[in-house]
Amino acid sequence: MCGIFGAVTSPSVAVHVEAGLAALRHRGPDSEGVAREDLRGKQVVLGHTRLAILDLSPAGHQPMASRDGRWLLSYNGEAYNHQALRRDLAGNFRGHSDTETLVEFLAARGLEATLTRLDGMFAFAALDRAKGKLHLVRDAFGIKPVYYTMLPQGGIAFASEARALMVLTGTAPEADEDALQCFLTLRFVPSPRTLWRGIQRLPAGHRLSFDLATGETELARYIEPVAERYAGNRADAVERYHEVLGEAVDRQLLSDVPVGILLSGGIDSALVAALAKEKGRVLPCYTVGFGAGHKECEIEDARGTAAALDLPFVAVNVAPEDLMATLDQVIDSLEEPIVSTSALAIWHLIGRMRQDVTVALSGQGSDEPWGGYTRYQNEVLRRLLPAPAMAGWVGRAMGGYGKLPEAVQRALRSLPIESPAERFREAYALFTAGQRQALTGRADDGKALGDIGYWLDWSRGTGREPVETMMSVDARTCLPDDWLLYTDKISMAYALEVRVPILDLEVVRFVESLPRAFRLAPGRRKIVHKMMARRFLPAEIVNRKKKGFPIPFGAWSRDALRSRVESTLLEILPRTGLFDRAAIEALWRQHLSQSQPLDRQIYALFILGCWFERFQAGRHRGSAASLASAA
Repeated sequence: MCGIFGAVTSPSVAVHVEAGLAALRHRGPDSEGVAREDLRGKQVVLGHTRLAILDLSPAGHQPMASRDGRWLLSYNGEAYNHQALRRDLAGNFRGHSDTETLVEFLAARGLEATLTRLDGMFAFAALDRAKGKLHLVRDAFGIKPVYYTMLPQGGIAFASEARALMVLTGTAPEADEDALQCFLTLRFVPSPRTLWRGIQRLPAGHRLSFDLATGETELARYIEPVAERYAGNRADAVERYHEVLGEAVDRQLLSDVPVGILLSGGIDSALVAALAKEKGRVLPCYTVGFGAGHKECEIEDARGTAAALDLPFVAVNVAPEDLMATLDQVIDSLEEPIVSTSALAIWHLIGRMRQDVTVALSGQGSDEPWGGYTRYQNEVLRRLLPAPAMAGWVGRAMGGYGKLPEAVQRALRSLPIESPAERFREAYALFTAGQRQALTGRADDGKALGDIGYWLDWSRGTGREPVETMMSVDARTCLPDDWLLYTDKISMAYALEVRVPILDLEVVRFVESLPRAFRLAPGRRKIVHKMMARRFLPAEIVNRKKKGFPIPFGAWSRDALRSRVESTLLEILPRTGLFDRAAIEALWRQHLSQSQPLDRQIYALFILGCWFERFQAGRHRGSAASLASAA
């Protein structure tokens, strides 16, 4: 992977190129480059920091121009089908990098045709010199992020990470209060918004085109929902899935540097490891845990998986003091608040992996297309229950509401809601409207309903059940702007590339074409996925509950981490002027007494407080330079 950045400004504006390179050097330590030119009355700067994965020679250096001189490219990513694309191109190539394939395909076919063919994870900036346009593009599932901001006098700046934008513009923006409400509702802020006012994140499957002459921008979605339906039986689907996912793993093994496996105790990463072995690659496996005394620890589960597949295994043990020692580094690297305790553990796991490998395959991304989350069961149940029976069932369950698991509480709140967008919002809700009102004085969702509705509109007309629509929306919102976002930021802090074969375009197209009953049913999840996994893995692994590297934050926050968490909640957050201290303290006391399941909510507020302390401090000091050195 790499880091991209750049700007379009008036010729008289100084662009802080060296600072931009420094802010992204952790993403690409192998080489760096800058291209400058004047075009259509504007100064265009494209910068790049390179992590060499394919073609380690200077032939892969960026920014890279096409042979005909029309296109100039700064590219972060991997095009897994680049060899197939290259076979469709004429002419001699300087090297074997996918960057060269991409820039020459742009020259031969143009942007739109290229995007219909490109299969990979990527964020790139492509300057079309002939038309005077700069195009920013993010892959179909947003595996690689790109941020941008509009500049005074009709310009634009962009970068792989927000810190580089702050350096390029010389500003540290303030928090966006609507986005904050959205974060409290959904636990993340869907693209194109971020928690910073004026800094945007390109949505998954979108391009942003900037006209140098007029300063006009066009944000356009280039992906389409899967409309076709698989016509075979379940046994045929298992066979075909084996082929499709196996081919994806094979494509994503392409590398000129060492590759390993991020192995959890669950089925998904185990299946990726098994298919890699089927393709002839015996890859080392790495996992992280916290000791046998914690139910969250996956080390022994993962060790058993590695033994079953006869693969090398490395375990990383993390204690509370280890997390505290690296917390500020993790917060700085993430840039945005991420409500997943896994991020803190994965920091240590990635650091250990980078001693041995430069590329890692992950099992991430299966829960959305395959229906792995509890909320999807809720949607299936809702379809089966007639309205009167549902109302009675919800009423009885609400009698013990306060003691129910948090996911079940969300499910109960959402079940009676007719509007899909409103029901989905309540199923996701981190804080209820009442809790938001107490915390910030605002009960609204910060425009979250509009964010959900945008992707609901995209999926209309495909004849899908509501649960399938929900899964499709999740794969284009919370997956790219939450789960995949933290994986990118943490792995790239160590210059390690993480690949996600289960989100290969061909794989997801196949999965989303399957009938719902092939994916999930009442009490059953990932049906064909698990059926295929049984070809490689014993039943205890296939049926094991997913954990996903969480840390035991609930227990630790009441004990070893209490001082740090409490001071962040009760001192730092209230100082922002955006939160009511009494409301925070009430939630904290409930958490300490364990009278309510509030682990996620307390962690969200904690991470939000850390974010305000680290990333908003620069604004108050009037300096963005300190943020650039964060990672």
